[in-house]
Amino acid sequence: MGTRGTPEPHVSQPSRVLVIDDEEAARRAVAEGLRELGWEVLEAGDGVAGLEAAVQGRPDVVLLDLRLPGLEGEQVLQRLRRTSRVPLIVISAKREEDDRVAALDMGADDYLVKPFTVRELAARIRAVLRRSEGESPDTVTVGEVVVDFPAHTATHAGVRVPLTAQEFAVLGCLVRNRGRLVTRAMLEALLHPGENPPADTVSNVIDVIVLRLRKKLGHDLITTRRGQGFIIDGC
Repeated sequence: MGTRGTPEPHVSQPSRVLVIDDEEAARRAVAEGLRELGWEVLEAGDGVAGLEAAVQGRPDVVLLDLRLPGLEGEQVLQRLRRTSRVPLIVISAKREEDDRVAALDMGADDYLVKPFTVRELAARIRAVLRRSEGESPDTVTVGEVVVDFPAHTATHAGVRVPLTAQEFAVLGCLVRNRGRLVTRAMLEALLHPGENPPADTVSNVIDVIVLRLRKKLGHDLITTRRGQGFIIDGC
């Protein structure tokens, strides 16, 4: 991965980039290339350290490899998306369409197949940062529904709606991924972290929660994709 060619413009306000990749040589090449272009770079060599750095380091964008020791990249992505909308680009040697689609459905903002040049990576970073400008990570509005994550509250048509912890968790996951399909597996992992409960029991709980959310916030808010999961189409 090199930086030869037409020089890239330096960013006027250096952003903090977190690179999570267990391949040390590749990670260092990316980090050094981005530092030369003016970015501040954090590095992590496994999934657990990467998730910790994503939470504590407060990066402006995350570059995530999928094949990681300790905690797989997909798990890092799912856990991070429960609480954060930080722009995230998957950088992976996995080039199958199914891998790309799965990562994007889980909440990745972009997917870049290895090998790549630092110039292309920098362009992708600038693109996701531009798309994220003006978005509030704390409050999301979908139609008449407003979800306030710091306050842990939701309102419908200006009226506060009481939600249980599980209802708010499912709603938060759906609105943060609005426009994207949220699979049952994602919601199961959200409600039962670190567990593998019986599929029938978990599915029933999820269906009950979605039904309650529809009653409280509007029947058209959440769409069921039979055999796949759920989606909020509004923006």
